[in-house]
Amino acid sequence: MEFMEKVVGGLRLESSRDVKEAQFKKTFELREPSCPDTHYIQPCVCSPTPDGTEIDLDCSLVEDETQLEAIFQANFPTTTFRRLTIFNNQNIQVLRDGALGDLSFSEVWITQGTLREVQPNVLSSAARYLVFNFNNISVFPFTTLESFQELVSLDLRGNNIQSFPQLASSTLSTLYLSHNPLRDLPADAFVATPALVDLQLSNTELKEVLPGTFEPLGQLRNLGLGNNHFKTLEAEAIQCSSTVSLVDVGYNELSYVAPDAFPGLTNGWVYVHHNALTLLEEEVWSPVLQGPEAYLDPYGNPLHCDCDVAWLIRDGAMLAKVDVYTTCADGRLLVSLDPSDFTHC
Repeated sequence: MEFMEKVVGGLRLESSRDVKEAQFKKTFELREPSCPDTHYIQPCVCSPTPDGTEIDLDCSLVEDETQLEAIFQANFPTTTFRRLTIFNNQNIQVLRDGALGDLSFSEVWITQGTLREVQPNVLSSAARYLVFNFNNISVFPFTTLESFQELVSLDLRGNNIQSFPQLASSTLSTLYLSHNPLRDLPADAFVATPALVDLQLSNTELKEVLPGTFEPLGQLRNLGLGNNHFKTLEAEAIQCSSTVSLVDVGYNELSYVAPDAFPGLTNGWVYVHHNALTLLEEEVWSPVLQGPEAYLDPYGNPLHCDCDVAWLIRDGAMLAKVDVYTTCADGRLLVSLDPSDFTHC
């Protein structure tokens, strides 16, 4: 029986099965991502991901904006990358329109540098993760993000954004804006970002939360509002769904929390530590401690520990859901108080 011979990709083959396997291999090789010649992109470094299916580009050592733009004019065999990294670069201050050529990145990580402006048409709408934390950004193209159909996470912690941005995204689930001087939080801030799950706004110089602000966030699980300047939380200030697991308002200036300040929150963790609260009223805190996983941390408040805490001291199961290190203003541990001392209440 004669063997069928055929040459595919320089290989001499002796069976139809060999031919099919070689054709498949050749097709796969053509689709396999590849890096450009190192000479044309220095000092950027192109490298495959651990599984070899994608490639990353690290341009941390570029000297300035002009060099960065010149590098992206090189001939790139593959134009779709997993990640662009520019870490601790003190030379790039403006990410100009067109600076990244026609390349697209699923992830952009430009962190711990001096970047102060990201222009409107520089980022590919294919991005899923945008990480620009700890720079000096005051100008960012928030209004363009609506066209990013796969955007999942936006991290702009530690920048110089001076007002809450106008945001619209049906896919964004993580938003980090902590350590920016936002100062105000509009009541309609989240009407166009319904998919948010993790929202961090700590240390943003906020002074108040308007009732209903968080109502559109039906999937929210974690909310960080620590290190701000809240003095009161009014009724419906932090509207929660059953999915919420953590609300952090620690390190504020809270002296009053209204009943029903956390409507919907019955089985999550609430941090109110290091504020100015003197009372733990039953009508305020009993509703948030109903679930089996509920937890309240009021550590570091000047609590009077008078009749306002009698409901807790008499109910061991409820008291067990309160931070064990919480002390009264006079230094007594809350959990060590004797129920018999509250018979007059």
